[in-house]
Amino acid sequence: MVPETPPVTPITRDNPWKPDAALRDWKYLVLHHTASNSGDVESIHESHLKNKDKNGNPWLGIGYHFVIGNGHGMDDGDIEPTFRWKQQMQGAHAGVADYNQHGVGIVLVGNFEDEAPTKAQLASVKRLVRVLAREYEIGTTHIVGHGDVKPTECPGSHFPLSDIRETVAALNDEDLR
Repeated sequence: MVPETPPVTPITRDNPWKPDAALRDWKYLVLHHTASNSGDVESIHESHLKNKDKNGNPWLGIGYHFVIGNGHGMDDGDIEPTFRWKQQMQGAHAGVADYNQHGVGIVLVGNFEDEAPTKAQLASVKRLVRVLAREYEIGTTHIVGHGDVKPTECPGSHFPLSDIRETVAALNDEDLR
């Protein structure tokens, strides 16, 4: 007896994260890790409130547009948009003006220099990146890690950036059939 193949989940064009505010001109998806073992939107927000920009001005709080939990502070794989996404504000995550102005900052809770993201985080980041790339017409070459933008180890040596890009590219190829 041959086991039955599970049905393939159709690719949804729905964007559950579509904000009510007027959209920015998004050109990049910039992926990060928190470099910590736990965290959530509120704890990252509180931490970022203590930061200052190069002119000494305090940050408005969390610099990312989305946070993906690892089960320590947020449920594993939960995707939470921040006020920056909801209000379509520039980010404070890349350290480079163009990537802050036009890049959606996505951070996964964890230290990916030490270990890989959880399976739930990987599924969630792939889903989020797929939806945002399609919705805002962002090509795979504009899906970058923080370290592609500025000299840093972020998002970590165990972060599968090429796998995420390949997932988006494969879905784009599927659309052409």
